[in-house]
This record gives sequence, structure tokens and C-alpha cells, in this order.
Amino acid sequence: MNNDAISWELGQFFGAYFHQDFDMEADDWQGVVDMYVDDDPNAEHLRTLADEIDDLRQSRPEPELGRFLLDTAGCYYSPDPLPHRDWLGEVAHRLRQHADGIARNVAVQNTSEHT
Repeated sequence: MNNDAISWELGQFFGAYFHQDFDMEADDWQGVVDMYVDDDPNAEHLRTLADEIDDLRQSRPEPELGRFLLDTAGCYYSPDPLPHRDWLGEVAHRLRQHADGIARNVAVQNTSEHT
């Protein structure tokens, strides 16, 4: 990832889910992430997105990170008083938790089908 661009998936996640009216669709950022997971319950995609978020949070200093999220990714959520870097870490963690849950459910279903 270079300094001026993000992947389509990352742009879709922030721009389509953390848009100007995100608070009309969910009570908090966790609800927005959960809504995204409901729309794309694919463990591999969620892990890839979490990795991209980790890359993003390490790619620029904190003051620039907030501007980048708004100007480039279309993310209108402000995590105040939490720094953007910390919030992005929590978002990535939540995506991985969902990915792990989906993977466990798939494993249980596969085991049940073979017994």
C-alpha cells in the first residue's frame, strides 16, 4: 500500500459503512463492523481486511491518519478520545474475532456433515 491509495476493499469498508450517516444504521462503531460482517461473512476476507487495517495504522503518523481516513477512505467516524491508530487496532481485532467465529462454525458444520 502506498501513501496515496488504499485497496478497493478497504475503501469499500470505510466509505460504505462509516459514511456520513453511519450513526443512523448502528448505535456504535462495533455495530457498523458487525453489519459489514453480516454482509460479507467470509473469514478469509475479514482476516485480509484486518491485515490491511493493521498496515494502514502503521503507515502514517496519528495526525495524518485521521485526515487520510476522511479524505481518502471516506470514513466519517471520529474515535475521540481514542487515537485513530488505537481505534483501527480495535476494528482489526473485532474483524478477526468474527473471522475466528465464522471459521469455527464452518468447521463444526463440516464435522457434522461427515458424522
